[in-house]
Amino acid sequence: MDSRKEVLFVLIPEYADWEFALLAPGLRRGFGMWEPQYDVRTVAADEGPVMSIGGVRCLPDYTFQTIPDDYAALVLVGGSNWWGEEAQRVVPLVEHALARQVVVGAICDASAFLGANRFLNDVDHTSNGLAYLQSRAGAAYSGAARYRDVPSVRDGNLVTANGVGFIDFTCNMLAALNAAQEKEIDAVRATFKSGMFSQA
Repeated sequence: MDSRKEVLFVLIPEYADWEFALLAPGLRRGFGMWEPQYDVRTVAADEGPVMSIGGVRCLPDYTFQTIPDDYAALVLVGGSNWWGEEAQRVVPLVEHALARQVVVGAICDASAFLGANRFLNDVDHTSNGLAYLQSRAGAAYSGAARYRDVPSVRDGNLVTANGVGFIDFTCNMLAALNAAQEKEIDAVRATFKSGMFSQA
């Protein structure tokens, strides 16, 4: 598949398994509702396996050094290690993606990481609560006026979400990537939020 159709998921050790558990298959298989347009790839600091919070090991497709120049979206998967040296190496990846108007998604602590690196100051966004974001991001963050206390926010090519907003995050990412029609995305949201299959 053409690399321009790849969506890259950035994984840091102790990444949160559930936060991209709907988005990845939605992109790769379309939930059986639409023809998938994207391939899913994972990115990590090096070639070794990365372990999730749940103990699931993922062998990345790319490293920070071998990431392709051309791709459809960069997704920062949340977790508990977005504050060390390894995470700081993600900053140039985000800068590159935003400069090229590539879709960027960040959920849970990855959204706070964006705040700590001045990426949220001029866009509508959310995170794990405003007070939490301010405490984690510190003086680099000046975007409180544009904070939205909702599960997920899309502002152009940037999508943010809190750690339990993964359903809305999935839907906002699908919309940002034009992966499905609005009615199909609405059906995904309704199905997963209700826990019931649609009878339509």
